[in-house]
Amino acid sequence: MSERQVAEKVFLWPDGRIPLQMGTEPERLVERTPNDGIVRLTDVNRPYFRFFRTPRKGACPVVVVLPGGGDEFLAWNLEGAEVAAWLNTLGCSAAVLAYRVPNQREAALCDAQRTVGLLRHKAGQYGVDPHKVGVIGFSAGANLAVRLSTNWRHRAYAEVDAADDYPCRPDFQMVIYPWDIRPRKDARSADGGWEGDLLRADYPVDVETPPAFVVQAEDDWCESATARAYDQALRQSGVASETRIYVRGGHGFGLRKQGKSSDKWPLDAAVWLQRVMSGGFQR
Repeated sequence: MSERQVAEKVFLWPDGRIPLQMGTEPERLVERTPNDGIVRLTDVNRPYFRFFRTPRKGACPVVVVLPGGGDEFLAWNLEGAEVAAWLNTLGCSAAVLAYRVPNQREAALCDAQRTVGLLRHKAGQYGVDPHKVGVIGFSAGANLAVRLSTNWRHRAYAEVDAADDYPCRPDFQMVIYPWDIRPRKDARSADGGWEGDLLRADYPVDVETPPAFVVQAEDDWCESATARAYDQALRQSGVASETRIYVRGGHGFGLRKQGKSSDKWPLDAAVWLQRVMSGGFQR
C-alpha cells in the first residue's frame, strides 16, 4: 500500500482527555517465530485511526475497520490495511482503528464510538458521506463491531468536544467470523431451536440496529452457530441481515486465499456493499 493512500494518523482523543486510560506504554509489535506474515500490534494506549482514501471522487462511503486479535493484539495488516485496500477498490474510504488493547474492552467501545462521530464531524475534511459510515470487524473486532452497532444510543464516555455531538450509530455493519456473543451456556430446545436469549445482554439488538452482512465458516473453532444466532436475532427484530456460512475456511483468514469455500466471501460482500451504497435495503 502506497504512502499516498495513507492520508494521516489521526489520534482520537485530546491530550489528557482519554477516557478509561489504563497505561501510557508505547505500542509495540508482537514477535512470532516462525513469522506467519501477520503484523500484530499491542499495547495501544493512545488510540488512533489510519485513514485510507479511495480514489473515487466526491463524498464517498467510509468504513471503520476493526482488526481482530482476541483482545490481546490487533492483526494490523491481515484484518486492517489489507481490508482498507480492498474497500478502496470498491469506492469506499477506510479508517483502520487502532483501538485499545490488550484487555481493554470498555475502552475499545469508547474508541469505536468516538471514531464514528469524528468521521461525521470531519466529513468535509475527509471527503466522506456522513450518511454512509459503516463498520467491518474481524473476530474480536467483529464483536466490537456488533457492540458498536447495538450500543449507539448512549456514549460509553462523557462528551469531550463537538465531535461527540454527532451520532455514533453505524449506517451498516459487516461482521466477519465473530466469537463469544451468545450466552455462555446456550440451551437447545427439543426441536433443535434456541431457548432463551440468542445473544448476551451486552449486544441488545432492536429494530434500529444497522443492516448487517455476517460471515463465518462451518469449521470455525468459534462455531458457525455464533453467526446464525446473530442473524436470527437481527431478523426477529426486523433488521435486514444477509449471512454467509461457508463449508470450509476456519478462523482468521481475512482476505487471504486458502483454496477453501470461504475465499468467496469478499465477492459476496462486495455485492452486498454495492446495495448499501445505493440504498437498496428493505426490512
